Amino acid sequence: MMTEMEAKHINLNEWESFGGGGFGESFYNKTDDSVILKLNKTSVSAQKAQEEFRRSKAVYDMGIPSAEPYEFVTDGERYGMIVQRIRGKESFGRILADHPERLEELSGITADYAKTLHATPCNTEVFDDMARSTRAMIAANKTIPEDIKASVLGYIDELEPATTCLHGDLNPCNIITAEGKVYWIDLGDFGYGDPLLDFCIMEHMSHLGQNPLLRHVFHVDRKTLRRYYESFERHYFGERWGSAELREKMDRIAHIQAAKALCIWPSAYHVNLPFLQGKRLKTAINLFIGDHLKMK
Repeated sequence: MMTEMEAKHINLNEWESFGGGGFGESFYNKTDDSVILKLNKTSVSAQKAQEEFRRSKAVYDMGIPSAEPYEFVTDGERYGMIVQRIRGKESFGRILADHPERLEELSGITADYAKTLHATPCNTEVFDDMARSTRAMIAANKTIPEDIKASVLGYIDELEPATTCLHGDLNPCNIITAEGKVYWIDLGDFGYGDPLLDFCIMEHMSHLGQNPLLRHVFHVDRKTLRRYYESFERHYFGERWGSAELREKMDRIAHIQAAKALCIWPSAYHVNLPFLQGKRLKTAINLFIGDHLKMK
């Protein structure tokens, strides 16, 4: 059980807002340029915000290259955290969009960092078994036809058990560079398990993602993402890359992601994908999941 921690009260007059999104707002400190304040919306409970801080600190304490979280805080209404400011950061996705000639370099760096991440023992008292949590999410979904659901759950059950770290949303926009250093960001889905689960997003989206969606989320089109992902795979798997056994496993991973998409869609639909808001929900879902799990 998570131990309660008291949130430090901050004076918002000491901070200047520089951006916001669907889940919160970010601030620079007016006198200390080494930190950033991230406050969640009022709809996010103190307990949930505390858990986010606790998980972020656990990631950093495991030696994962990431922004250091300093304090759990509140302005009296919203809860969040003060974290290290990483100055001059650029995501690999943005660099790839602006400098496509660097594709091999960036995919190789991503593969090296991913292999290190996937060899790092995870704090299993803080983080979830990703196969178990993904299985529970899909099993509870009422939208996926039962025959397809049974097939996808079978794929999850065949994954190798492991207690090493997984990012949970591994893609070129969640690895950044700043002042010669490389960091992982957006660690809200961090967990542990079979490293193949970290291939879900790119395996699925680089094959079947729609270009408007990919440009919105990753800054590149499907052709570029596919080239990046194939290069990433080649660096990561070495001699195993391209084998029939690995391709079959990756196809199953794409099916898992398509089913998972149906579960997370309600939160992503309005917040992250505004260009789809005018479409009927089932049409929008089909654009997101491609041909793996067509909605009727």
